[in-house]
Amino acid sequence: MSTQHLVQIQSAASGNLNLLESFPYERYAKPLKNQLVAFEKIGEEKGVVVLQMPTGSGKTCIAYTFLEALERTGKRQLLYVVPNKTIVNQVKELHPDVAVAYGRNEHPCLYYEDKPRADEIPCSLLVDCPHRVDQQTGKTMEPGAEACPYLLQKFQAKQAKKVVCTFAFYLYTGPVFSNEFGKTGGLVIDEAHRIAQIVRNSLSYDITDYHLEQAVAMLNEVGARKEANVLDRFRGELVRIARRRPKKSPLLDDWEMDTLIKTLEGLDRMELRRKVKAAVQEKRIETRERRETLKKLETLVRDLNRYLKSLEYALPAEHRKPSNFAYATYKREMGERDLVQHKVTIKAYRVAPLIQRMVPRRTLAMSATIGDPEVFGWETGIRGTFISLDSEFPSKNTRVFLPTDTPNLAVKSRGKGEPNRTLRLIVDACARFNRRGIRCLVVVMSEKEREKFLEFCVEEKLDVLSYGHRYGIAPKRAAEMFKEGVGDTLVGTSANYGEGIDLPKGMAPVIFFLRPGYASPNDPVTQFEERRFGGGRAWAVRNWRGMQETGGSCRKRYRYADAISAAAGIGE
Repeated sequence: MSTQHLVQIQSAASGNLNLLESFPYERYAKPLKNQLVAFEKIGEEKGVVVLQMPTGSGKTCIAYTFLEALERTGKRQLLYVVPNKTIVNQVKELHPDVAVAYGRNEHPCLYYEDKPRADEIPCSLLVDCPHRVDQQTGKTMEPGAEACPYLLQKFQAKQAKKVVCTFAFYLYTGPVFSNEFGKTGGLVIDEAHRIAQIVRNSLSYDITDYHLEQAVAMLNEVGARKEANVLDRFRGELVRIARRRPKKSPLLDDWEMDTLIKTLEGLDRMELRRKVKAAVQEKRIETRERRETLKKLETLVRDLNRYLKSLEYALPAEHRKPSNFAYATYKREMGERDLVQHKVTIKAYRVAPLIQRMVPRRTLAMSATIGDPEVFGWETGIRGTFISLDSEFPSKNTRVFLPTDTPNLAVKSRGKGEPNRTLRLIVDACARFNRRGIRCLVVVMSEKEREKFLEFCVEEKLDVLSYGHRYGIAPKRAAEMFKEGVGDTLVGTSANYGEGIDLPKGMAPVIFFLRPGYASPNDPVTQFEERRFGGGRAWAVRNWRGMQETGGSCRKRYRYADAISAAAGIGE
C-alpha cells in the first residue's frame, strides 16, 4: 500500500477516529494490509461496526487500536468482551496495559479457611465478612483486612481505562442487570457470533423436584413455613406436569406455564428474603458450619424471582411473542445415583433485545464467521455497518478436504453401520498421520460419537487424549496437556473443542470435523422454533448455526502453512 494511500486513510480517519495514530507501534512494526483497510472503514463510521475477518488477520490488534483511539477522544469505560478466560489471557498477554476482570469462579473466598471458589459461597448472606470491598472507596469492611480478590478486582477494573472480560461477566455487571461500570464509552465484542448462545446459556436453568424438596425443608428450618407451603405446592404442580408430558413432545403448553406462575405468585419474595437474613443475623444458621445450606438458601431467594420472570416471558403477550420456552422431563426408572426424577427446564431464546441493551453507540463486533449479516443481526440484535475482508493467508498453503465418497450422516438418512464406519475411517487416517509424526484433532458432535471413537482408538492402539471419566480430567485440562505434548490425537465434541482452544505452531495440523450439528425434531429448541416461526425461518436460523459451527472449527486457530482440515460426512 502506497504512502499516498496511507495519507488518504489518515485524512479520512481524522474527522472521526484516528486509528493509525493509535496503532501500537511499540509492539508491531507496521499495520497489515487488512488492518489498514479495516482502520479506514471503521474510522469513517460513528456507530456500530460488524467486522468479519479471517483468523490470523490481526483482529485483536484492530480491537485494541479501536479502544485506544476512543480513549484519546476522552471516552472512558472501554470494554473488550470475549467468550472465555483463555482469550482474556491472550488479550492481556498481547496488551499488558489492559485490565482484566474475571468472574467469581476464578477467585478464592477468604471468609472460609479452606478458601473455596467465590461462586461456591453465600456471599450476599455473609454480613460479617471483614474482606468485603466497598465498590465506591476500595476499602475493606474491616480496616487492615485482606481484600476479597473478586471484589477488589472488580473495583480496580472500574477505575481502569480499558478492561477485557468475558461475555458472562459483562452480562451481569453491565447495563442489562446492574450497570456497575456505568456508561460504556466503547465496546469490542470478539467472537460476536457466539454471544447469543452464551447469553442463552447464562439465563437458562433447571427446576427439579429434588432441589425444591431441599428448599422446602430449609425454609421450614428458618421459620418461613408459609413460604415453604407455597413452594411445596409449586413442586407438586411441577411433578404433575412432568408426568403428563409425552416424551416426544416435552414443550409446556401455555396453560401449564400459567399454572406454575399462579402457584408461585402466592409467595412473598421480599418477606422470604427478610426471614432468611434474620435467621443469619440471629445465628440460627451458623455461617461457617452450614455453608452449603446457606448457599442453597441464597440461590433459592435469587432463583424464585428468576423462575417467575422466565415463565412469564415464556408466555405470549399482547405485543410480543414468547422470548423463552419451558419443557419437562420425567425419569420413570430411577438409578441408584439419581436424585432428580421430575424436571422443568426454562430456556432463554430471544436474547437479541438484551444484547442490544449491552451495545453502546461505539461498538465493534468481530468474528471470522459472521456469515449472513441479516441472520446474525436477528440472532444477536447487533446491526451496523458490515465489513467483510478476505484472508491475506495464501489459499494454496491450506487444504480443506470435503470428501465426496463419504456417506450422508444425517440421522434420517444415514445407512446401516453409520456413523461407526466413518469413525473407523478417521481412526485409521489418524493412525497413519501419527506414524509420520503428525498430530491430529478430531471434533465430533455428540458424546456417543466421542465414546465410540475412543473405543476404536483403543482397538488400534492410538495414543489418544480426551476427557471425562475415562481420563479423569476436564476438557480444558485435556487441551492443555495436548499442547504440552501428551498424546498424538486429541478428541472432543464440538461443544468443547469447536471453538475456544488454541493449538498454534502446527500442534494439530490435521483436523477432522465429523459433521454439522442439526438439532433433532424431538429437541425442545427445534419444536419451539417451529411453533414460533414456522418451518422456513426456523430452518434458515438452524442452518446458519450449523454452518457457523462447522466453519468455526475448520477455520479458527489452525492457520499455518501445513494446515489440513478434513470434514467428513457433510451430507446435508
